[in-house]
Amino acid sequence: MPCPRISAGSIHRVPSSPTYDEAGNRERIAHLVASGVDVWGPERVYIAADVSLGNIEAGASLINVNLSGADTRVGRGSRIGLSGLTRVENCQIGRDVELGAGSYQNATLLDSVRVRGFAEIREGTLLEEYVDVAHSVAFKNTVLTATVVTGSLINFCDIFMSGGTSRDDHSEVGSGTIHFNFDPRGDKWSSMLGDATGALLRSAPIFIGGNSGLVSPVSVDFGAVVAAGSIVRRDIGPNCVHVEVMRTHETQPFDRERYGLLGRRFIQTARVVGNLHALDAWYEHVRLSSIADYQKPLYEAARRQIERHIAERARRIQKIVDKLDRSIKKWEQTPGDSGTRCINEHRLLIENQQHITQALIESNTLPPPTQAVEAYQKQDATDGHVSRIRRVDDAAAGLFAEWLRTVAAQSADRIHKLLGAPTA
Repeated sequence: MPCPRISAGSIHRVPSSPTYDEAGNRERIAHLVASGVDVWGPERVYIAADVSLGNIEAGASLINVNLSGADTRVGRGSRIGLSGLTRVENCQIGRDVELGAGSYQNATLLDSVRVRGFAEIREGTLLEEYVDVAHSVAFKNTVLTATVVTGSLINFCDIFMSGGTSRDDHSEVGSGTIHFNFDPRGDKWSSMLGDATGALLRSAPIFIGGNSGLVSPVSVDFGAVVAAGSIVRRDIGPNCVHVEVMRTHETQPFDRERYGLLGRRFIQTARVVGNLHALDAWYEHVRLSSIADYQKPLYEAARRQIERHIAERARRIQKIVDKLDRSIKKWEQTPGDSGTRCINEHRLLIENQQHITQALIESNTLPPPTQAVEAYQKQDATDGHVSRIRRVDDAAAGLFAEWLRTVAAQSADRIHKLLGAPTA
């Protein structure tokens, strides 16, 4: 059954912290221990009353953790709180996950994810199988598909990243890398490293060198390498190296109420959203088609994270369009060719605001190729999804890739048409 869509204007409210209840906590811990959960004692573990104890699988280890939220799940073999106090609220955690110290709220982490510690992971975040994250990271509205690795001191908000073929051949982000998603006008943009076809684990990995910066919105294609210490301000094509060239120092007038041309940024946003829709369809029609019982709530939660990210992108675009009346007035004070182009585009965006939102939120998902789905379902599911999709033959993988690209293209094609530009 498809998950309900989140409206563009919806706001996710984080529940208030639960009231401390020592006696009740001891009872809940005793219940979990009797059920086969390894709990390191009431001095180090607190289980809030709103946690459904049946969602904590036997064989999980709770070491240093404050666990809360009715939507929280912890799978067998997972170890929570390895490097210090770990706050987990309304997170869905698969099997064999390792979480170090930090704060994890309203996020979904699938099987065999590892986060070393001192993390802040928030809503809209989906970490797929074998994602490995080092220390002191901050994620929000971040989707990392299976096997992606990041170093320490990473700030990734509003990012979609994929690529690689296995845990030994993965996309990687070096330590100290930042995605600059927030601009001087208070707007937030998203970027895409790879695309939805990266979920098939047949793409060249992407390498982002340490101490790099991504100035959103940008796209980085499969096989690209960003040299350490570089700043990425433009899209990077496949299989090439990006090295930052020293920029000349210059000062230009800046008016935070006056926007330039926005078409490229809107189309880039639509590309990110389209690939999120494609990933959502991948879960709905493929990953949920034949799974173990414990995986279903995890995959459904994964879809909710994707939908949160889509809704956030639409909401951010709405906020920008709402400010364009003021920008038009500013441009009218200084007439000229560039001002005329901006005014015309701004008016077009205002007139089509509702259609733009619909183009981002709605997706007419085509069913995947039956032959490819059957090829996936025939694979042994014992070792999990990653092994399963890697065993699918190249012909089926090619059909899946074509389908994912078709689904992903819809949002950008609609924005292109609304702007009167040819489709990509």
